[in-house]
Amino acid sequence: MVKIIGRRVIGASAADDILEDPFTFFMAANLSSGIASVTLDNRIAIQCAAARLHQDVESLADASSLFLKLLCEQTSVALWQKMGAPLEGHEVSAKQSPLCDSESAVGGFDNASRYLRVDLELEFGGGVSVLKIMYAFDFMQQHAQTELRHEEVRKQEACQQTPKSLSASIRASGISLDVVLERMTLTIAECSRLEVGNVLPLANADANRLSLCAETINGSVDIGLGELGVWKRQRAVKLHTPISENFARELVDL
Repeated sequence: MVKIIGRRVIGASAADDILEDPFTFFMAANLSSGIASVTLDNRIAIQCAAARLHQDVESLADASSLFLKLLCEQTSVALWQKMGAPLEGHEVSAKQSPLCDSESAVGGFDNASRYLRVDLELEFGGGVSVLKIMYAFDFMQQHAQTELRHEEVRKQEACQQTPKSLSASIRASGISLDVVLERMTLTIAECSRLEVGNVLPLANADANRLSLCAETINGSVDIGLGELGVWKRQRAVKLHTPISENFARELVDL
């Protein structure tokens, strides 16, 4: 389970705990214009290292922070890729590693930079951990404004879908027509024994009496009857009867 337990705007001067944390991974500004850093806690670092080395968590309890951090680099990049994929200005598919020092991250963590700090609580493996994400505040403001504009456009487009325009759209959509030579009834047991090479006799088949059916939103509906023939050197079906009342009613309901 994941939940937000903290979210606030801070200056770089208030980010000492992020800058000094041994498990903070900074992301290069040229690849990550929004996400500045990802900070794992000690428990996450040990879990990741144990998974990489295929060892028990207990065996790494006394491992050095530097050793654990090296084993967590791949995890931090994968996490950044997941979070950055839907955001503009994040080259998550680049072959170049996004990892860098704090000065190369967006804003450089200098005194003039502002960040949106988000603390996430992760519950897994019978325990709770905290993940800290630092976003460039100006980037997140622009992102929020863009999303609001997109939402307004989506609402306007939804309002334009009047019943009349929706009906016209449905009428312009395609349906599948089936031409049936004959229908037969088999038991489930007989169907289960069907295999390649079986011959099914069509005792009552008549090329001059074919059934036309259509797949609609309410299932298969009979359209009418026709006969098999040739038109412009191609097989064709000529309709003999008016379309059925049920099919006509379906069209009217649209």
